Amino acid sequence: MKGGRSDFFWPSFTDLMTSLFFIMLVLYVLTYIQLNHRNKVLEQQLKIIKTVEANLKPLKEDKALFNYEEKYNRFKLAFDVKFNADKFSILNNNDLVNPELTRQKIADAGRKLKSVIDKLKSAKEKDPQLNKVSYIVVIAGYASRDKNPARLTHNYELSYFRALSLWAYWKDTMGIDFESPDYKDLIDLQISGNGWGGVGRLTGNTVESDNQRFLIQIFPKIGDIK
Repeated sequence: MKGGRSDFFWPSFTDLMTSLFFIMLVLYVLTYIQLNHRNKVLEQQLKIIKTVEANLKPLKEDKALFNYEEKYNRFKLAFDVKFNADKFSILNNNDLVNPELTRQKIADAGRKLKSVIDKLKSAKEKDPQLNKVSYIVVIAGYASRDKNPARLTHNYELSYFRALSLWAYWKDTMGIDFESPDYKDLIDLQISGNGWGGVGRLTGNTVESDNQRFLIQIFPKIGDIK
């Protein structure tokens, strides 16, 4: 009987170990495939990010028209756009301080921004890996802080209308329309008014009117990579 039990145990033990080995082998293969796929996805994402960074480089290097605020990952118009009190129109000479020179610089900035976005468009058309990449472009207006806190809401509205006026100037006066069919599936344009809020406001000894400024933000959106 003892011999019979021994003869039964060892084949069963061998089968068990073989099964466990097979299970571990399958798990190893599945883990390897998953990690290999994930590494390829990360490599593709890194390549996309580097491509986007390279295409945005001309905007970062153009110190005359744009200042890149690395801390906040955004662009600021490098020149003053000053409005008279409670004014917002870029077209109206009575609204802007130094209107002719300001409009000329705004036009130059619009052309520069368009050239960079056109480069992003061209890169997407040429590289299939960029097929699922699009961009959020934000035109944000800021207002200088008013001494009367009751005007907080008003200044949020005012800063929005200033950003809207910048967008309208580029679109209606210069024909630079980032919402045209040419930029379909590439640009999601948003116009915002940050009023007295937002990060990175100028403080300290800075003249408060220097916070009358425009910020341009470009956020890449990377879809699922198969």
